[in-house]
Amino acid sequence: MALIWTVEDDESIAALMVNIIKKTGHTYEHFWDGIELEKRLKKEGLPDLMLLDIMLRSTNGFDILKQWKQEAYTRHVPIIIISAKSAEYDKVKGLNLGAEDYITKPFGLREFRARIDAALRRVTPEALQIDLGAMKLLPDERKIFVDNEEIQLTQQEFELILYLARRAGHVVTRKELLKEVWGYGAETNSTRTLDYHVRSIRKKLDDDAQNPRFIETVHGSGYKLIKNG
Repeated sequence: MALIWTVEDDESIAALMVNIIKKTGHTYEHFWDGIELEKRLKKEGLPDLMLLDIMLRSTNGFDILKQWKQEAYTRHVPIIIISAKSAEYDKVKGLNLGAEDYITKPFGLREFRARIDAALRRVTPEALQIDLGAMKLLPDERKIFVDNEEIQLTQQEFELILYLARRAGHVVTRKELLKEVWGYGAETNSTRTLDYHVRSIRKKLDDDAQNPRFIETVHGSGYKLIKNG
């Protein structure tokens, strides 16, 4: 059973896709636009496959596709474009941006199901990792490797580095880390726990805070995991 996310603003098409997904025994989450999808991304977990419309009301689907394929956290997720745009130019653009497949509307039910099944078969366990160059994380196995050597972290340390890795290249504030990794409320001002764990991780990664290879301190804000460390 796979989890499939659908992003479609046409109610009839959305209902059709969801109905097919349920009949195949898979589970789903539906989003009407890119704004809803962006909000969902802030929570834990990703789909095994995403079906993405291009002509959304609030967002261009090509922009969503491009962003997902650029981010370390989401790039492994296969994305099938579902669009009424049938020109060769649009198909080539979608595939060049990293789409797994391109289905034009209207589509046949059997073809639609077959393309979903084919995309899911192509997903391999090796793809379910976060690859940041010298650092690789396997979220499902709770493992982290640096220069192909496994590093032993505590559960809380792994949660912290995983949260940063999923936002690699972006500054994550201390307040956000305390809330999302530890569950502390907005009223919490203490950062001693966070800073202690960062120091511990740096020591295990042999990472110099003054000349960071992996975790960069952004003074007055928070931390950033460096891509391709």
